[in-house]
Amino acid sequence: MIEITGALGIDELRRIADLEEEAFMPPAVLDRLATSHDAARDLAEHAAVYGRSTGVGANKDTAVADDGDAHARRLLRSHAVDAGEVVPDRVVRAMLAVRLNQLAVGGSGVEPAVVAALAEMLRRDALPTVRTLGSIGTGDLTALAGAALTLLGERPASSPLEPLDAWGSESALSFISSSALTIARAALAVEELRRLDRAWSAVCALSFHALDGNAQAYVEAAAGASAAPGVEAAAAALRALIGPAPEPARIQDPFALRIAAITQGVVATATDRLADQVEALMGVAQENPLYVLGADDGSRAVLHHGAFFQAQLAAELDATALALAQTSTITFSRLRLLNEPAFTGLPPFLGDGEPGASGLMMVEYVAAGAVADIRHAAQPAALGTVVLSRGAEEDAPFAAQAVAQLEDAVVATRTLIACELLGAVRVVRRRGVADRLTGTLAEVFVRASASLGSDDADRDLRPDLERATALVTEVADLVAGR
Repeated sequence: MIEITGALGIDELRRIADLEEEAFMPPAVLDRLATSHDAARDLAEHAAVYGRSTGVGANKDTAVADDGDAHARRLLRSHAVDAGEVVPDRVVRAMLAVRLNQLAVGGSGVEPAVVAALAEMLRRDALPTVRTLGSIGTGDLTALAGAALTLLGERPASSPLEPLDAWGSESALSFISSSALTIARAALAVEELRRLDRAWSAVCALSFHALDGNAQAYVEAAAGASAAPGVEAAAAALRALIGPAPEPARIQDPFALRIAAITQGVVATATDRLADQVEALMGVAQENPLYVLGADDGSRAVLHHGAFFQAQLAAELDATALALAQTSTITFSRLRLLNEPAFTGLPPFLGDGEPGASGLMMVEYVAAGAVADIRHAAQPAALGTVVLSRGAEEDAPFAAQAVAQLEDAVVATRTLIACELLGAVRVVRRRGVADRLTGTLAEVFVRASASLGSDDADRDLRPDLERATALVTEVADLVAGR
């Protein structure tokens, strides 16, 4: 049971999304939100409040009647349109958990009944249908409005859910004023990136042994000389996995081995920065309007602001995709070396010796396609701009598009690592150097070679690549000691 109090972490969010643990909002939090709701209602009686006593967007200067539930339903219905592919259930769970955690912070003025209903939706796994298109980084209004309509019983849930009878006007815009879906997607991407980082280290270490690499590039002094964050940790991970290094075949390796820790350090650093930003956003009230209630001096204010503009999140997402693009070229280069007789002493493309055997030739093409997809995804989404709602909003950060691109890059990176794993295992086996592997790397090789087999004849390699792709998670878990 994970308590939702406003302090949710990425790993806890992942466990909720994967149904490993249940989210629970303590009654004390709901009591605190009831106090905040009452104070926000009092404030709204003495001042104009955007989205409650006015329209939204370009209609911000238009006064509207605060007719409670009717006003709320009009706003929620009009904002619930979305399109595109259906978002997977685990991502929807993560979105609901992020939104619940943000609401627990206080500042939205949302009525406790709505928050409790959201918690019950998550507990029952009675999920709304959410689609991918509808956000540009200024709030996932369409996704959350759709969730609201599901809570009201106007849209179906994935399992039975008692609908709310009413939705106060003070809780409509405040409920949907969040980038919870984008934040959830980014959080789950961080989890996968960290998994891939562990797998990458092991596969790179296998390639190092397969190619009789020169370990000087990974010693502490060399890693420290890079003067870049993340490199020393990446080099240390490689040293630990490589174990006793073989006699190097070259005085200086190609970049594929020599700068592996440097490019991977960039990915690790970008991932850490993204994780920091995501966790900060998971636990902050950014609703517009924002109700600020002074706990000490009793001061109260309603603020109309732009803190929901996810410029920093978009920048970190773009930076992480760019880091993946940079390291993908180096990963691909290792696969090319594994297929090269001059570096392995084996037939071209690691064929079985039959004249003209293709071996892993087409795996190289698959890897090249993955690299191309990663590079395409690295085009900065935040460079976009748009003017919306009759000029009321004259730009957007496109964080939702940035996270979609990063998700694409992550999928392609997994494929790229799997391609290298196929080659590295084949070379280690064929060269008979498995006996020099120690510790975790020896376990990785045993697990991978058992799954991939030893048939090197030209044949359909789709099943092999599928098994290698599945092995990426197993390898990551072995590295993590699970």
